[in-house]
Amino acid sequence: MRRGFTLIELLIVVAIIAILAAIAVPNFLEAQTRAKVSRARADLRSTATALESYRVDNNNYPPMSDNYAGSTWDVFNDITVAPLSNDDHARIPSYLTTPVAYISSLMYDPFIPHTTLNSTYAHIVEIGKRYVYFNFDQWLADPEYANSTSFLMRQADAGNWLMYSYGPDRDPFNQQGAVYINYDATNGTVSPGNIFRTQRTTDRYQRG
Repeated sequence: MRRGFTLIELLIVVAIIAILAAIAVPNFLEAQTRAKVSRARADLRSTATALESYRVDNNNYPPMSDNYAGSTWDVFNDITVAPLSNDDHARIPSYLTTPVAYISSLMYDPFIPHTTLNSTYAHIVEIGKRYVYFNFDQWLADPEYANSTSFLMRQADAGNWLMYSYGPDRDPFNQQGAVYINYDATNGTVSPGNIFRTQRTTDRYQRG
């Protein structure tokens, strides 16, 4: 005669599975976050090489604009859904892929919450998925900003360009703590801070 499982035995098995899941899921999510951090740093490293190659051929770095959308500095005024509603920062421009391919494709920041990108223009949504990009030479060439203490200071710290990923907190402004905060995994896998790559440093924004 075959004996089935009792209700107590089934409850014990379910409890064990629940305990194992409670242990495994956070570890899986942490591993996923660490993988995205590694990906962001690798993407920024590849893009930095493309920026320098562009500079060799053109004697300057690509502008904060896009072949398909005009200026990307103000283009995000069309995005009205938080957390990007106040994000008017430029993105990596298409000039790195066309007409000369200095890089095979423009990578998307894995930490930008794509579901919140909202615009009536599909090309703006696509641009909004890319990593943020600053060209300080371009700013300082504009007479309006030529003597800007802020841009002169940023250029002194970062060099002629700066890129960043939103980081695991998915907030470029780090809960209003400012853009220029470095992500540091020792503060927790998901902690405030952006992942930087500048002309002068590999993965951190170094203040002079």
